[in-house]
Amino acid sequence: MPQCLIPGCSNNGEHNLAIRCRRPDTSAIWAPNSEAFLCNQHADQGYRIEINLVPVAARSITTVISAGGIVETRTTAIIHRSVE
Repeated sequence: MPQCLIPGCSNNGEHNLAIRCRRPDTSAIWAPNSEAFLCNQHADQGYRIEINLVPVAARSITTVISAGGIVETRTTAIIHRSVE
């Protein structure tokens, strides 16, 4: 099991962070999981999340997540079209 992303925490990270782009009907255009996980204690504490969008023409989503320590990165292909 992965370790919690929060620096200094040695708990198992049971909760996976993800991001989603939704259509007006609430279905997802894309919704990749990241490689970042939080333990129960840190999942409940609350956060300020900053998102920096950098357009790329690769039909993929790369998540880069850090809590001030290790940076977790994952790239996922976009498999749906924005209009279906």
